[in-house]
Amino acid sequence: MKKHQLIFLLVLASANLFADEPLLKPTVKPYANLQYWTIYSEGLESGGGASPDRAASYFRRGRIGLKGKLMENLSYDIQCSFDHLGKDSNLSSKGKANTGDIALWSAYGTYSVLPETDWLMVSGGSFLPHLSRESVTSPWTTSSLDKAETSCYLRQFVTGKTNGICPGVNVGGMGGVGKSQLLYNIAFITRQDNTSITSENWSPVFLGHVILNVGDKEWNSYKYCLSGNLLKKQKLMSVGFGASTQGKTDVFKSSATYGADVLIYLNGLKLDGEYYLLDRKNLDDYLASCLMVRASYNFFLKKDWVLEPAIMLNQFTGDDTFQDASFYDGQDRIIDAGINLISAKRKLKLNLHYMNRTGSGTRNYRVSSSGTYGDYINFGIQLMI
Repeated sequence: MKKHQLIFLLVLASANLFADEPLLKPTVKPYANLQYWTIYSEGLESGGGASPDRAASYFRRGRIGLKGKLMENLSYDIQCSFDHLGKDSNLSSKGKANTGDIALWSAYGTYSVLPETDWLMVSGGSFLPHLSRESVTSPWTTSSLDKAETSCYLRQFVTGKTNGICPGVNVGGMGGVGKSQLLYNIAFITRQDNTSITSENWSPVFLGHVILNVGDKEWNSYKYCLSGNLLKKQKLMSVGFGASTQGKTDVFKSSATYGADVLIYLNGLKLDGEYYLLDRKNLDDYLASCLMVRASYNFFLKKDWVLEPAIMLNQFTGDDTFQDASFYDGQDRIIDAGINLISAKRKLKLNLHYMNRTGSGTRNYRVSSSGTYGDYINFGIQLMI
């Protein structure tokens, strides 16, 4: 009886919440974002032998979607992906070959509980959780050729998937704290791999990320994803802290991540980085780390163009107890050096980057029993429509 009364009260509360809302007046904005890469690849080893060096082109990343509002305080974003479309499986760049598959990438809605401010926003659906700054930075705005590989390690550790997209509920917000800004996100998600399909033990995943911004304002309003380059001359620092936790499953006793990230703008100079620890306990204790540091400089050219040279180092390091923890060992290091030419409105981006990858160990993204990745140079074109 008490259970039924609780359900009735929740329904009544929901009805009161929407009582003052106007009738549904949906808006729809279609969009398409594309990254097309042309790569020269060398040094790939797979299947016990070396693959010939080669050049190839493919769609590194593709998104088509719809976004808008269902009512004044309720927005939505639905997008599909066709990543790695046309990729040669023997290229040194990451990702599996895709011969034409299009899949749902994410679909979520966000409700502004306090319409006069951005302090309380509730999102639900299938989305990318806020584990660290790099993890939720838009790939269309990153200064390096691609987002740091360490964010893939972090997301897989917590969510079971390298892209991190999971169903869940996120409570977030943004607002002023004195002369500073505070952005926070707290979420409950469901893992999307075998460790979430447990018959004897189940534990939810809780996570959170908070960022304090001082100096010039980084945000004008709450946005779920973050920008990797604001393309403005300013002076600011944003410092973030993130953590996640999961209890006992059939695969491990407990799992957690924790760390910090920072972003600094000094006029044209941009510095950012993060360091996160991956902690898992089972029969043995497992500890891994994800490190990323990146620097770039925005040269503001005529006719609203920005020239941005950039360099990034990111490195994953894992314990020898990786098998007991159902994860990775060794070291996976990537150095990315290149230059970007960006239109100020972000409609077009051209880049030229060289990626050097080294690694050691038994099993990680760089090294496995079947071989190792090589290096590559890439010319990329990005369009945002």
